[in-house]
Amino acid sequence: MSAATLKKLDALALKIAEAAPLKTHKYFRIAVPQALTGQTLVQLIQELTHADDAAEGLHLATLLLHYGYIFPVIEHATLVKDDNTLYRLQLPYFWPSHATQTDNVEYAIYLNKRLMRNELKHGLEEDEVQAYNKLVELLGHMWGFITVQAEMQLKLQKERKKTEKVVFDSEERAFWRLRRPGTPNCLEQPHQKLEKKLRKCNANGYRQEVERLKLSLKTKPWLKALKASETMVSWCSQFHDYDAFMTPSTPANPWTSDDVSLWVINTDLVEVPTEKRVRRWAINVVELTRDPIGRQVLETFLESEFSSENIRFWMAIQDLKFAPNCQIEHKAQRVHDEFLASGAPCQINIDSRTLDHTLALLKDDSDAAGAKRFAFSLAEENVFTLMSKDSYPRFIRSQIYKGVLSAAQQQGTKRLGWRNFIFNMGMGMSNMQKRTPLTSKHKMSRDDNSHSSLPKQLSSDSLPLKQPPQSFISPSQVKK
Repeated sequence: MSAATLKKLDALALKIAEAAPLKTHKYFRIAVPQALTGQTLVQLIQELTHADDAAEGLHLATLLLHYGYIFPVIEHATLVKDDNTLYRLQLPYFWPSHATQTDNVEYAIYLNKRLMRNELKHGLEEDEVQAYNKLVELLGHMWGFITVQAEMQLKLQKERKKTEKVVFDSEERAFWRLRRPGTPNCLEQPHQKLEKKLRKCNANGYRQEVERLKLSLKTKPWLKALKASETMVSWCSQFHDYDAFMTPSTPANPWTSDDVSLWVINTDLVEVPTEKRVRRWAINVVELTRDPIGRQVLETFLESEFSSENIRFWMAIQDLKFAPNCQIEHKAQRVHDEFLASGAPCQINIDSRTLDHTLALLKDDSDAAGAKRFAFSLAEENVFTLMSKDSYPRFIRSQIYKGVLSAAQQQGTKRLGWRNFIFNMGMGMSNMQKRTPLTSKHKMSRDDNSHSSLPKQLSSDSLPLKQPPQSFISPSQVKK
């Protein structure tokens, strides 16, 4: 609020204080000193401001109530009533023009002082108890000073007369009810008004607005927004079947039932993934690499194309990123020796500029752990882009992916692992072809029973999977 507005309200409050007929009123056999009724207050404001009707006087009285110049005596209210409701004028010390900001220390002293008095008359309300507990944690280092100040103020207050004590207690309580720290009040200026002041238009501002509009006519951002909205709708439609909030899960959700089958069939290293899980791999390469089984199937496919070093390098970088600082040096050196060094056993194919940039970061000793943790980021991005644009589309069309999908779709009690299913499928397809007759001197080789489109690496012995855990925690055990 501006200082000019506060000055006008101060002047009106002073006129009311000089002309108000304050006296002691009776309220259910209780004496209420220095108070006036709402009807008297509205008439007085109407006379002092020369208002046309009582509605204007009532509106001004409500504004004075909001800003803390007057307050109701009996019960807290946000509107002034034109009846016999009792109101009291606030002490000028508590006017907003004087008390511009409230402090946590002052509020803590006030609450501590009330706790030292009679609990029946001065006990704290529920919100005040919560505020007191927070202040104890926040100002614990200076709580001794707060206690001493509260005792001194309480000692000074005991020297006053009974009527003065009652009036001051109500004034102080009304002030802190309105200006309690951490709560919004009408004295705070809205952010919108501050932004309007900061954005005062001038010739330069209008010139920039014209340039922005000209650029908009050229680039047509509304078309980009339309495309973005279409992409978002398409993305949400694509993931509709995989969102448990949109589509009920099958089997039942373990958190709402006692059936843990959903956890069993969706473990990271389950023998056969579900059909929904395998179909999710076909959405994009991110969904594929996010799944542990998906990464192993992709690695098996890349082995058939003699490019498995790409996915192994990417997985090594993920392990490096989330490793503790004490292991960064060792793991970074191991990644360099295995994938980047000259003559490395699994050397990846990246351009010379990316390689030089990565090696320079590895040699940087300014921040060893921080620099080496992300030294391979550019190479990782290049390798991942290559997999997503080149290897991933072929993987989705490959017999390996189709075989895993068929393994997930097969019905019956006997369910083969995805590796055994692919290998057996390749065996079955090769049996349909014409074979050469075997002689006693003929030695059976593995290549005789392999399909041309399926490599040797697709046996169930390669890259063995870990066995899934045998015990699971039920939702009832988790809740306990």
